[in-house]
Amino acid sequence: MSALKTAMFLLLTTAVPMVHAQESPDVVRAPKMRVNLYVSAQNGNDNWSGRLPNPNSDKTDGPLQTLHGARLAVQAVQQKYIAMGEPLKHIFVQFEAGTYFLTATEMFSQADSGANGTQIVYENYQSDQPVISGGVPVTGWTRVSANADGVVTWQAPVPHVPFENLFYNGVRLLRPRVASNPIGPITATNGYLGSYYRIAGQVSVPSTDPTYTSNSCPNPDPNTPGHFICNDRFLYNPSDPIVANWQNLTPPSAPPTPTCTGNPASTAPVGDVEIVDFEQYDVAKLRINCIDATNHIIYTTAPTAEAATAQHAGANGFLTGHRYLIENVKDYLGVAGQWFLDQSTWTVTYLAGPTDNPNNAMVIIPQQPQLIIASNLQNVTFQGLTFAHDNYVIGPQGYNGADSLLAALSFQDSSNITFQNNIVKQTGGAGVEFISCTTPSKMNPFNCINSGSDVVTTGNVIKDSAFYDLGANGIRIAENGQANDTMDNIPNNNMISNNVVEGYGRVFPGSTGIVQGNARNNTYTHNEVYDGYKGAIHLCFCSANDTQPPLANDNVISFNLVHDLFQGIMNDAGSIYVGVGSPGSKMTGTGNQMLNNVVHDVTDASIMDPPGMGNGYGGDGLYVDDFSGDVDIENNLVYRVSGHAISFSGPRPPGFPPSTVKNNIFAFARLAMVNAYNPYAFMMPVPFAPSPQFFVASNNLFYFDRSDVSSPSFHVQGGCAYAGSLNGVIAPYTGFQLWKNNLYYRSTGTPFDQDMKAFHVQTQDTQVTDCSGEDANARDWSFYFFGGSAAPSWQGLSQDIGSVVKNPGFKNPAYPHDDYSLPNGSPLKGFTIFNPNQAGRIKPVIMPPAVPATFVTATYNPGTDY
Repeated sequence: MSALKTAMFLLLTTAVPMVHAQESPDVVRAPKMRVNLYVSAQNGNDNWSGRLPNPNSDKTDGPLQTLHGARLAVQAVQQKYIAMGEPLKHIFVQFEAGTYFLTATEMFSQADSGANGTQIVYENYQSDQPVISGGVPVTGWTRVSANADGVVTWQAPVPHVPFENLFYNGVRLLRPRVASNPIGPITATNGYLGSYYRIAGQVSVPSTDPTYTSNSCPNPDPNTPGHFICNDRFLYNPSDPIVANWQNLTPPSAPPTPTCTGNPASTAPVGDVEIVDFEQYDVAKLRINCIDATNHIIYTTAPTAEAATAQHAGANGFLTGHRYLIENVKDYLGVAGQWFLDQSTWTVTYLAGPTDNPNNAMVIIPQQPQLIIASNLQNVTFQGLTFAHDNYVIGPQGYNGADSLLAALSFQDSSNITFQNNIVKQTGGAGVEFISCTTPSKMNPFNCINSGSDVVTTGNVIKDSAFYDLGANGIRIAENGQANDTMDNIPNNNMISNNVVEGYGRVFPGSTGIVQGNARNNTYTHNEVYDGYKGAIHLCFCSANDTQPPLANDNVISFNLVHDLFQGIMNDAGSIYVGVGSPGSKMTGTGNQMLNNVVHDVTDASIMDPPGMGNGYGGDGLYVDDFSGDVDIENNLVYRVSGHAISFSGPRPPGFPPSTVKNNIFAFARLAMVNAYNPYAFMMPVPFAPSPQFFVASNNLFYFDRSDVSSPSFHVQGGCAYAGSLNGVIAPYTGFQLWKNNLYYRSTGTPFDQDMKAFHVQTQDTQVTDCSGEDANARDWSFYFFGGSAAPSWQGLSQDIGSVVKNPGFKNPAYPHDDYSLPNGSPLKGFTIFNPNQAGRIKPVIMPPAVPATFVTATYNPGTDY
């Protein structure tokens, strides 16, 4: 400790009636005082009291050394003062600079809670930046060889614990991936990120086939009666560089077929080679069991997920034309920056550039599956700390794309926890979660260490923190609905504010920045979420498999700035998403709000996956999903999105209020401004009965430069447009969608009031389960002018009464200015000017660094493509 820090400590100890030089550290001077405990990775000892920031002169007392020791010391101090009848106001545990490598996941329990009004604070000492790490440093590197390209091979021994991430001077490095050109320095195009290949076809077998099980082949093949589509295998193209004798592809002891093989000389565990499978809206990460090079079939050790409902039966599995990527193939170890773990010798190999020496670097490999698990913890604060290097590794059966992923920091059934000014980075799984363990998690039984029906998860705060370089999600509140969820035991009244989540989904690209399950009365405000491969903020699909009503009510998503999302990798999510309906109960959560958010620069997989090649779609700004109603959507700015500015999907539950779309600015969406995906998907209501009203869209400003003849085709009103019929009479369209008091302006091309295809209505729909609506020629659409003297008139349907076509007068909305201020005042009667610059962090406490991509990405040109 510096002389300055020592002097400050002496000043504090004389100013606070806590410890005097001539007295024992245990002398109490006043009730409800504070006690400081100090922790030093370099100079501490868990056998000491922790009351001194430095070791004393005879080395008999001083700071503690580990988080575990500090936690036990807190318990002892609190119990002592409780026994004395003098409960403390605060216990501060202050970590000095250094890296605190955990030897096991730290398990907090109720015994670690602040009792009788005591608040326990784990924090950094002064301005120090301590790191709590679940990894270990790798040392003892030996130079093995060098090739003509200057790539040098280094090796080092490592503990006998599998790991799938390695961090070199704070940068996540990748294992070798199958690529077309794998040799050379690290670039996005030389093979370091791997190459995408496309699935040639699904494999289906009859139930009499020896490889058939209902788990591996769950869905009937619609093209071959009596056959079932298998989710544990797929056809690859013969031209793909797939071989059965890769060095570390060990054949299984019982291969599914005689022609499915591996390399008999391999000493790696079965499944050492992994595959990343890009499905419709999920991504599975599975282990390869064996390869049938004769029939061009890859088998995995376990299937990917089965769709939760019949309506989504085609969403999971190995979908024809979709991308896949293969990683951890030793044969492709050739690019500087790659590494490989040999689990037979427990040696890690690192490929360096000619001037790079890992003995002079900080190389960390994760070891602990989670850093902290807290069960039934209350009244504890964590602040000023950095958490890193959890060792989430997919199991022998892989990750099926639908299960929840472990979080580095898991707070279970915990309340009044404050997580402030912290950093969570370089994770293998998710960052931090607050969940209620009402039953052992149906998604991952090992998530919860205890369970009960009377648990409480409330009053928690995550603020002013940074989450970056994340394997999966940054923040998770609650999980999907459990059978015995109640309003009392689901997470509620939690606040997530002023955080940054950046560079998420780096291992599991189907992950969302901030995600909520079945929870209520939570607030997500003034966060910035960016550089992710899927959406930014998602409120569950709360009760997708259950018949009980969803309980995700009264959640507020406000003043968030989310941008640079999807990046050509993922589909179908929405940048800010609310899916609080229950198809089983045909009910919805209520009172949820999207207010004053800004969404921009979203590129879904359509840039990589044209029709017939993965069918990329769904890069929407705001999204309200199946059976979700009563969402208040106001004062949002959405611009430059590859899908729709706002989308509604699936049916609305009858008897609930429609959603409100009011006072928003929607600009430069590639496909539509307001879209309705298939409202008939669940046969609800019974075919063609009048549909419950989706939304009321009023007082919005719509600004665009595309039209029906653009490529792709653009419509202000997109998607399905059939209101339903009863006894042969088509229902009034205003009962399905109601538009009023809006402003429209096309900045180039045909003026909007002269557009012959400004709006549309379907006169019938004979395909109840398929209503894409994007191809007007394939649907029975009737088109309408906006209004005025033209006929037929949209306003003649009693739509958009009070609406206008005029230039709103934005200051400079074009890229790169993106200025949607209104210097001339409100352009529309009833439109209230709001300030989009208020979205995002109020005070950026922590500025994260840029995070390198871990997959090949692609984005639309912001100046020309929207």
